[in-house]
Amino acid sequence: ADEVNRLLDAFFEMKEFRFRKMGIANVFGEPEVRAFFRALFVEALCDDKPSFVLHGLEVAGKLRAVTGSSRTGKRLICEFGAIADDDLAHTSPGDFLFFDNIQEACERKLDVYDFSVGDEPYKRLWCDIETQHFEVLVPLTLKGRALALILQQGARLKAFIKNSPTIWKLTKVLRRKTAGHAAPAAGEDDS
Repeated sequence: ADEVNRLLDAFFEMKEFRFRKMGIANVFGEPEVRAFFRALFVEALCDDKPSFVLHGLEVAGKLRAVTGSSRTGKRLICEFGAIADDDLAHTSPGDFLFFDNIQEACERKLDVYDFSVGDEPYKRLWCDIETQHFEVLVPLTLKGRALALILQQGARLKAFIKNSPTIWKLTKVLRRKTAGHAAPAAGEDDS
């Protein structure tokens, strides 16, 4: 349990810094959310084959990357991850931890290592399988139809923005400027 808390403390700190730097809301910031993840991963320790696992990469006594994954069937799914924004960030500690996680999945004879939802360049470097996700809304009332239309239009707008490299890059720059941060240096990942 102490190790779970140590890994999650590091993860929450890394994510909070990253989200603040990007100018977006910290979805892991609320105490209830943090308590949920602590309980989820601590309770999983009681199982012979835990459904939820944490991995960390420690260098020179400091956690540099953390991932939280779920196991289902013959699949290990990376649900979240973070890297420390420090003097070793340029060495890609997240990539090293992904390699280590994938290697462990192979050693355990799992069929698939899954990066979960979202399309990012690093995922395409590692994966040869792409899973398409679809959202299905079934409104039952007039009010529900109106809400479904609004949600569908919002999803279409988001997909349009993210599928246009120029618009997505501009969106990230504007988001960062709104938060009071400069644009990243050339080659810096800011997904």
